[in-house]
Amino acid sequence: MGGNAFVLARAMTQAGFRDALAAQFPRREFTYGGYSAGACVAGPDLRGIDLMDDPAVLPDGYSSTAAPECLGLVPYRIVPHWRSGHPESDSAENAAAHLAEHGSAHRCLRDGEAVNVHDITGPAA
Repeated sequence: MGGNAFVLARAMTQAGFRDALAAQFPRREFTYGGYSAGACVAGPDLRGIDLMDDPAVLPDGYSSTAAPECLGLVPYRIVPHWRSGHPESDSAENAAAHLAEHGSAHRCLRDGEAVNVHDITGPAA
């Protein structure tokens, strides 16, 4: 739940989580839940999230060679805390503007909103 999206993505890479998840994704009963950083890593990459989280953070025990790979559960970047009154809301606004300016597919989520990965037909800016 939450934290730095780049740290979480590195941890998932280092642990082999992405590969384990890929085997489960087609199952009808599959559920992935993520808040904040956990939502960010559901997309194809962390483009724009560097305006919210520091990509250079590398806690003790993390491999410097573990790439911050995302899960690719949805074909767009997720910008959490958008217009939510959260301390990172201003950073989320900047990330969303950056992604829009560069034509990068993204979806902004306010705190409390969710994405159904089996219905990805909704609006992606």
